[in-house]
Formats: sequence, C-alpha cells, structure tokens
Amino acid sequence: MTVPAGPGAGNDHREPVRRPVSLRARLLIFGVLALAASLGLVGLALDAAFSRSAETELRNQMQTWVYLTLGATEVSESGGIEVRDDLGDPRLAQPGSGIYVHVHGSQDHWSSPSALGLELPEVTPVPAGEQRFERRGSDQGFLVYQYGVGWELPDASLVPFTVSVLADPRLLEPQIQAFRSGLWRSLGAAGLFLALVQFLFLWLALRPLRQVAGEVAAIEAGQRERLDGPYPVELEPLTRNLDRLLATEKANQERYRNALDSLAHSLKTPLAVVRAGLSKSQGSEVPAMQEAVDDMQHLITSRLQRAAASTRRTHATPVPVLPVVERLLGSLRKVYSHKLRTTDVSIAPELVFHGEQRDLMELLGNLLDNAFKYGQGRVVVSAGRADAGLWIRVENDGVPIPGDQAQGLMQRGVRGDERERVEGHGLGLTIVTELVSAYGGALEIEQSKWGGAAITVRFPDR
Repeated sequence: MTVPAGPGAGNDHREPVRRPVSLRARLLIFGVLALAASLGLVGLALDAAFSRSAETELRNQMQTWVYLTLGATEVSESGGIEVRDDLGDPRLAQPGSGIYVHVHGSQDHWSSPSALGLELPEVTPVPAGEQRFERRGSDQGFLVYQYGVGWELPDASLVPFTVSVLADPRLLEPQIQAFRSGLWRSLGAAGLFLALVQFLFLWLALRPLRQVAGEVAAIEAGQRERLDGPYPVELEPLTRNLDRLLATEKANQERYRNALDSLAHSLKTPLAVVRAGLSKSQGSEVPAMQEAVDDMQHLITSRLQRAAASTRRTHATPVPVLPVVERLLGSLRKVYSHKLRTTDVSIAPELVFHGEQRDLMELLGNLLDNAFKYGQGRVVVSAGRADAGLWIRVENDGVPIPGDQAQGLMQRGVRGDERERVEGHGLGLTIVTELVSAYGGALEIEQSKWGGAAITVRFPDR
C-alpha cells in the first residue's frame, strides 16, 4: 500500500513522464529538416532547368539537321524530291539511331535511312517559312521539329514541302542522368558539410546554457554556492537573478534557524521551572502533569526539527546513505543487545541523499528502531535509485501491517503493537511521514518476503 507522505508527495502509480526533447536536439532536428528541404528544392529546380536546357540544345541540333537536309535536297521541275543519302551525320544513316528525318511534299516524300523498318508518327505539313517544335505521341513520344519550305522552280513556281526531324527523348537520358548523379552527390556532400557546421554552431551557441546547467547542478550537489560566469549579455538577467535568489534563500535559512534556536532556548527555561515546581508538589494529579510537561518538551523538539527540515537547502551537500545506516545499526545493536538480531544491508557505497544529514538520520533511525523493536530476528535494509529518484526500504520478519491499518499508523500516538512489553509512544512513523513530506516524497507500507512489515520511502529527483 502506498501512503502519500503529505501535500506534493510523489505517486509511483502514475504514468511515466516523458522527458522533454532538449533545446539542442530540437534546433538540430528543425535545422536539418529545413536544410534538407532547401537543398531538395534547389536540386529539383536545377534538375528541371538542366532538363529544359538539354531539350533546348537538342532542338538547336535538330535545326542543324534540317539545314543539312536542305543542303542535300533537290527538287525536279515535276515537283519530285531527291535527297542525297550522305547528310553529314552518320546517325541519320544508322537504322534505329533515334534521329529520323522526313521530307514530304504534296507529290513526293523522303525518309532518312535511320527510319528504315520503323513506323513513325504522322506529321502534318507547316506553311513555308514557319517552324514548329512539339512532342508527338505519348509522354515518351518523339520530339518533332518541323520547318516549312517553298522551293522556287525555274518557271518561278513554288513547290512547298516540310522537313521534319524526329528525335527520341531517350537520347537525353544519359546526359540528364549524369548531371543528376553529380548534382545529388554534390548537394549531399554540401548538406552533410552544412549539417556539421550547424551542429558546431549550435554547440558553440548553447555552450553558455550548458555552463549554467553544470553550475546549477554543482550548486545542488553542494559543491558551490553561486554561479561564476561570465555569461553572454542575453543570460546575465537570468544568472543575476539566480544568484540573488540563492543568496536570499541562504539568508532566510540562517534567520529561520536562528529564530528556531531562540524559540527552543526561550521555551526550555519555562518548562524547566514548571518541571522543578512539579517535583516539589504533592497530589494525585502531579504524575499526569509531569507526563504532560514531558510530552510538551517532546512535541516542541520534534516540531522545531520538522520546521527546520522544511527549510532544507537546495544546494545541500549530498549525504552518503551507507555510512548513516551503518552508524545507526551499530547503535541499535547495542540497544537491543539482549535480543539476537541479524541485519542485512544492500546499499551501494556511492548512493547519496540530497538533503540534511540529521533528517536522514532521524528518518532511518525511526524506521530501523521499529524494525528492531517489532521484528523476530532479521532486519533487512536496502536502497537504490529508480526513475522517480532515491528509494530506501527497511524490512523485518515480524508481524505484517494490515493494509486497512496503514493509514491510521500515520497519525500521532497510534501504535501498531499495543503490547505493554514493547515500549513506544506511537510517534515513529508520524515523524517519518512528516520528514518524507517535507522532501516531497512518498511512503509505502507492504508485507516483506520475510513475513513482517516492509516500509519504503521514496524521494523524487529535484
């Protein structure tokens, strides 16, 4: 059973909290995505521009083939068209080369040897003096360049015909693929270089924040009392206010502790006078009044200690847990030397408690004292760290605490064992609960595998 230690206590049954992504990771991810998108758009634009440029170059080449064809063309007086086979470009004489020339007039037509055995798309004639460039067929159809000609015969009559050059677009693919390969390799190398530069830039830009975080961690560990700096102008207001806050906290702690000490000293004398007066008095009510005075003394002491615990320093020096446990066990073995007790300790030497040493000693002292008092022969102490922070567990082999009684044991004066042979005032678990509450932790009461009670206290990471 988990018993909350007070307001703000942790709850180990809640859903695990996802750690936020660091600022550096966010900037790096967004920067890399923006860089990739920018380089991708640049690459697509350059690829499209190069494709258009390659197509324009092919068009100019097709215009050259038209002029070569016109130079090799003769028209008879009857309107017949004759073209020499040698057009100056061997691709026009190679069947299936991807470049085909077709000359067609109203009475005659001619096709280059490269079109032998192929079925080319039909082309329509264009008027003399006009030129046309288009794509025919499907998306992967031919690129067609046409030029209209009016051939003048000796009798001043004109014979119109059209010279058409058809080019397979796949002729451009090797050139375009070579450009794309080089383009994306270059952009990839540039992107990698810019990403590394961006990472270096972010590392340098966020270095002051890492310095602040490191010094704050050192303050929490009790290794320093203020931020040293120097810091960039943008961080000066933050660091200056943090230093002021730390100085104010330290001053308030000192004033509060001094006030508590003064209060304790002021109350000590009146209580001593009352106690001395009672010792000289007679009557049946004197023992009850003496017991009331003792309770007042105990309550004042414990309440002052609880109030002091609530003012624990944020930058308290970490307290090793194992030496405190061993010290308390050594004392308890002497107190309970008349009983045979076996103690098992499972605590790493490097495990530390971030808080006041006297708080840890009182908390463990009450838990261990109850374990010795109500156990039958075995006391087990273990501690470690989990996602929620530090946990300390004390078990014995006595009688387990029923779940329906756990909450009641948190109340002052309530004891789990009312037998007269076991001394106690019912304040142990109450003190533990108040201490754990002061640190924002939680307390769990379960049954130990040894048969007795298992009490676990958890302190969240700050």
